[in-house]
Amino acid sequence: NGKPQLINSLMDEDSGEVYFKYDESEYTTEMPPSDLFEPIYYKDEQWYGISKEEWLESLPEEEPDVPNSKDLLNAQLLANDLEHNSKIEDLQQDIANLTAELLKVQGGMTDVRDS
Repeated sequence: NGKPQLINSLMDEDSGEVYFKYDESEYTTEMPPSDLFEPIYYKDEQWYGISKEEWLESLPEEEPDVPNSKDLLNAQLLANDLEHNSKIEDLQQDIANLTAELLKVQGGMTDVRDS
């Protein structure tokens, strides 16, 4: 059928020589040319197949990936989460800045736990 198949070697236990056992009418050791595309087959001691252009034309057209309503909802939730996390970080920075300003106005504190 033209599909490559690895044939495992066998070892003759008496002589220690390695050999391959296969039906020579069904297999060939001749490699197919690299410019052939599937379907590939071997007949009358010659490899047959199609060109790359023919192979590309035979491929099914890819359908565009259209997101469904769940995908859109997940994307919206992720976008909201990123926006909220950014706002939380901004608020944390504002609180830290205000705390530092308050400490300056009050003359500073050496131990925040006492306040």
